[in-house]
Amino acid sequence: MRKKMFFTFCLALSLIILLSYCLIYFIFYSVLLVEIQTQQNNLAKYNETIFTSYIDSFNMVPYQLFNDEEIGNALNTDSPVYLDMFRAKELIKKKFYAYLSQQLFSSNIECRFILYLNTGIPLSSFYDTFSLSENVHFGTSQVYSSINIKNTDWYKKAVQKTWSPYFFYNQGTDELCYVKCIQNYNYKTTSVEGIGVIVIGVPIDAILEKLSLSSSFPGSSIILLNEDHEILYQQGNFQVNHVQQDWFLNNSEKNSIIAVEKNKYIFNTVSVDNNLFLVFITPLSDIINMIQKTLNIYILFSLCSFFLLISITYLISRKITAPLISFANLLSNIKDIRTFDVSSLTQYNDIELKMLGASFSALVQNEKTLIQKIVEENKAKRAAILQALQAQINPHFLYNALDIVNWMALSKNEDAIADAISSISNLMHYSISHPDATVPISLELDNIQEFIRIYMLEYPMQIEFSYPSQEELSSIPIEIPKFTLQPLVENSILHNPDLESLSINISILKYKNDIFLIEVTDNGSGSDPEKLNAFLNYQETELRVSNGFGIRNVNERLQLHYGEKSGLLYQKTTKGNLMAVIKIIVNSKKV
Repeated sequence: MRKKMFFTFCLALSLIILLSYCLIYFIFYSVLLVEIQTQQNNLAKYNETIFTSYIDSFNMVPYQLFNDEEIGNALNTDSPVYLDMFRAKELIKKKFYAYLSQQLFSSNIECRFILYLNTGIPLSSFYDTFSLSENVHFGTSQVYSSINIKNTDWYKKAVQKTWSPYFFYNQGTDELCYVKCIQNYNYKTTSVEGIGVIVIGVPIDAILEKLSLSSSFPGSSIILLNEDHEILYQQGNFQVNHVQQDWFLNNSEKNSIIAVEKNKYIFNTVSVDNNLFLVFITPLSDIINMIQKTLNIYILFSLCSFFLLISITYLISRKITAPLISFANLLSNIKDIRTFDVSSLTQYNDIELKMLGASFSALVQNEKTLIQKIVEENKAKRAAILQALQAQINPHFLYNALDIVNWMALSKNEDAIADAISSISNLMHYSISHPDATVPISLELDNIQEFIRIYMLEYPMQIEFSYPSQEELSSIPIEIPKFTLQPLVENSILHNPDLESLSINISILKYKNDIFLIEVTDNGSGSDPEKLNAFLNYQETELRVSNGFGIRNVNERLQLHYGEKSGLLYQKTTKGNLMAVIKIIVNSKKV
């Protein structure tokens, strides 16, 4: 009882602590999640502002080149005089450098300007043909011919976009490149490529210094993509596939949650003029880890409180249950109630224990009376057993007497009398020796033949008895209680006295692996099988059964040996004859 009280209180206390932990966890999770989402959104907005300011300043350069009349006139120069072409070349380099200086001053960021002139401009042949990864010097401006870069992907995409910039990452120089196709209204020839493309290259390290990309979580990732879904920069270990890139760019809701390989992430996407996309990703597992660290103090406090309350509960329960445990120990130490002193039950002061002691004292007195009665009955049983052992002498005397008579009949050539006496002797031996044992079916059939032989001596009727052969019987691995089939055969004989020739057949069928059916049929009409089955089940029936004890005895002994699903039942054959069916389920045999 003490253990039950103690464990019940511990269980209730554990549930309270667990529920409070879950509640606090949920509150912490909700508050921290909102805070992280707000922080991530503010961080994204701040970086969006930084990117927007830089891109706006970059966009000013193509605009200025479009309106620069001097550059337009210089580009129109197509003179056979080398000096004229040289002056136009230097003018463009000077003006272009001025734009660089202005950009460096306004944006305060390290970068380089490259103007790739369209090869259709005569002046372009006077410029070098370096690629982006050659002759790299930050803080400078260069003008090159585009003859060697016209087939690059970034050049083609910049020309296709015409009025919007294209961003890409130049791995060879580790820089973020702004590319835009430029026009000049003073240039006399118009084409899709304009006067060329401008490239503004900014080292990744330089632009990262201007951004705020720090995160409170070690698993957070920051991804920079262009409008063609190309990753320009990534910080963190989040693996992005093409489907997720499309999803990032097409779902710019704040603080959306995505599931990737059974892990959930909070992400926020901001776009800069729909040309650059900055994606912030934070694993929910990092948030849960932070919550768990925060709740460690609460868990420690809860455990201390739990063990303190458990100790107090144990002391209180011990005081309450001590008399009950003492009473229980007193009862458990009783070895023999005949020598038990009931006066020891009166030592308790609690009213409930006094009532229990009085009730148990009365019970002990009744048990003593019953034990005395049982002792006397056992003495009477022993006397009856001795008498039964003495009575066993009589059957053995009868066996010997019948054997003597049998030999006397044989000596006088009275074979019929000898056979009858032998059958009687066999029947007596089969009935008396181990009447409760189970025997092979073949032995039961031999006993039935002895019975039929004796019966035909008194009633001269023709009885044809058929059953499976000895070879078939040897393949049936079951035994049945003695006198299982004999009462059924006897009923067939007794209830068909008017037949001149009686045919009795016994067949054995095997159904599945563990079910055997023994069918006993005769050529008589018999009784109503439904009434016989009702009688077997002790139901009310109009049927008058002369040998009812026999078939009920067979049914009950089969159920005792092989389980309740085994037993005897009656049914009609297709010819209208009565058939007794014994069903034996081997696996349900009782031990």
